[in-house]
Amino acid sequence: MSTQIPTLMAIKKAQNIHASELIGRLDEFLTFKRFPARSRFTFSGRNKGRCYLFRSGQISGYYKESRTQLDRINTPWIAGIAFPDQELLELIFVAETECEVATLTQDEVMALIQQTDSWQLYANFLQVLSAKLLIHMSQLTTPSTWTMVCNQLRELINEPEEIRTTVKVEEYIRNRTQLSRSGVFKVLSQLKQMNAITISKGILMAVHALPEKQP
Repeated sequence: MSTQIPTLMAIKKAQNIHASELIGRLDEFLTFKRFPARSRFTFSGRNKGRCYLFRSGQISGYYKESRTQLDRINTPWIAGIAFPDQELLELIFVAETECEVATLTQDEVMALIQQTDSWQLYANFLQVLSAKLLIHMSQLTTPSTWTMVCNQLRELINEPEEIRTTVKVEEYIRNRTQLSRSGVFKVLSQLKQMNAITISKGILMAVHALPEKQP
């Protein structure tokens, strides 16, 4: 198994912990509203410079132009505080379930961090976010379709059950890699024939043993 996957899962848990700690520290100054599934949270136009503090629910992050999915994210989570100009990144977040969200400007969030002396919590969150993005990008720059699919299978099987059992494996892989449908299905078919994975009704049920290289 790729050593990146256990590391990535640990980072995901850590980012939720750090986001929860930071939101908890700022909580008395925040007003949360409920947003229904499929709500979009953007960083352009009137939303430029916004921060979204997600207290509950599940969201997905996408590159706006290509609609490539970065990740499905369990909350607590904070979007919009990592970079000075979020609009340049062309990211959007979409609610997969109903979410509780507090919306502030970047300046307001930074002022609250200053007021509550929460710089260490802020730094902890940025540290794990940076590590997660580096691992994610390294997985997407691998030269072979086989390796890319296997990396995504390892990541998917380690997702929380509420994520893994609600997304088709082929959809999960294509959304995050922009690989062709036929290319993904070809690798999945080979892996199923090798009894390396178990898929039921399109849902990944188990990963048994993934070869590091295509046979």
